[in-house]
Amino acid sequence: MYSRLLFRKYLFAAAACTACKPVASKSLPPKRFASRAGSSKIFMPLCEPMVRVGFTITFLLFFFSADAYAYDVTRSPDFWISRLDNPDAVLMDDFRIKMFNEEIIASIDQMADVSRMGETIAGDIIKGYILEDPLPKDKAMFDRNGRKVREAFYRQVEKNFNLDGVGNEVRVRFGVMVKRADIRAFPTLDPLFKSAGSKGFDAVQYSSIYPPEVVALLHISKDREWGFFQTGFVRGWIRLDSVAFAEGRGMIDPYGAEGKEFLIVTGSFVNIYKDRELKKVIERLPMGARLSISGEYKDRWGVAFPHRVKDGLLKWGSAYISKKSDVSIRFLPYSKKNIIRQAFKVLDEEYGWGGINRKRDCSLFIRDVFATVGVNIPRNSRQQAVVGSVLVNTGSSGSAEEIKSVIGSSAPGITLLAMDGHIMLYLGNIEERHYVIHSVYRYEDVEGIKVVNKTTVTDLNTGSGTKNGAIMDRIKGVTLLIPNGYISEASRP
Repeated sequence: MYSRLLFRKYLFAAAACTACKPVASKSLPPKRFASRAGSSKIFMPLCEPMVRVGFTITFLLFFFSADAYAYDVTRSPDFWISRLDNPDAVLMDDFRIKMFNEEIIASIDQMADVSRMGETIAGDIIKGYILEDPLPKDKAMFDRNGRKVREAFYRQVEKNFNLDGVGNEVRVRFGVMVKRADIRAFPTLDPLFKSAGSKGFDAVQYSSIYPPEVVALLHISKDREWGFFQTGFVRGWIRLDSVAFAEGRGMIDPYGAEGKEFLIVTGSFVNIYKDRELKKVIERLPMGARLSISGEYKDRWGVAFPHRVKDGLLKWGSAYISKKSDVSIRFLPYSKKNIIRQAFKVLDEEYGWGGINRKRDCSLFIRDVFATVGVNIPRNSRQQAVVGSVLVNTGSSGSAEEIKSVIGSSAPGITLLAMDGHIMLYLGNIEERHYVIHSVYRYEDVEGIKVVNKTTVTDLNTGSGTKNGAIMDRIKGVTLLIPNGYISEASRP
């Protein structure tokens, strides 16, 4: 019944029949994901920045049938929400979410509560952080022009690390982002690609960061243009002119005293204005961004916004958000309904490796969605797959039946499904077909490579009959995003 309603091939067949009887149709040719270069193995992940195991990173191979892009009602959040029991039930209150976030930070080395960091860090620790991802000198890497990177490039970057400038004990300097910036593995804007044809997947790109995120400066590059920072979700190099530095720790809190009202961006992106007339855009902030409310007016909100003034110092000023914008006063309640609705606000938006050009890859998509309810999850998929209640973590693909059984008993909207280098949000099932929403770049069929390059809905049977099998066969992790051992009625399927 549902199959005939959901897939266009059935709808088309029914329309072609004057009697409106179901018409059998043959399966369309299977499709499969391939690397950007078209090979089955290259050293660049498809969906997210480097997963800190050096530069030996592999592209994820997806296998999709044509049915995977033939949805109708499955592309509607209301469809999936209507199939839930008690979709508005709150999974965790603010206090429990705060405790959950603390548990996550404690378990993930890359994450930190920056505002609570110590005033000093041992120099040897900082050197270890900087060298955590070594320069790929022993690998064939390519520049933006498709030319092989030469040793001279690595020598220059290594010199810019300025490791001799790291003291025995380093005083941390706290600051706030004043504009969007890229977080880089090395202090350079020059990209590195694993192949001449893999442009768009820059191995140096970790992530992106927006105002008014709090950051901690640990070290400065030789050319004094870059800082090595600890952010809330990753460590890396950020351009110094993107940060304003506080004269005292008390200045860095953009949210004010405990209990002060704040806005959460709940749209995909929202404009922040410099002027009361809402004409001059100062920044576009992504879903999950948080701003302290400084005033309320008939048509706009006043919010605290950071500025970089003389000598790079921090000064808080006012900015404005239209009341027509998609924002929420405080976090949204953590419910399945809210997570699904937030995820679908990004549907069909362009894919962006490492958050490049204000776009999202698979793990940034998931992170931004859960940020709207106050859940602070890690940046990359490998880490996301091990926070919360891990239902499956095989280390290698389990059997399709085993995985399917676990997924079938999991709660839609709050369950993450992980593969090598990729993460997806589970939506539910229809007649034993399980569906996910995720951000992905491309797939391949018998006719060649087809670019998806967006956030989309697919089912886990896609890829059946192909060499590597269905997505279901290759899932390695199933995670419920609630604390381990914390089960409530609201978190059940």
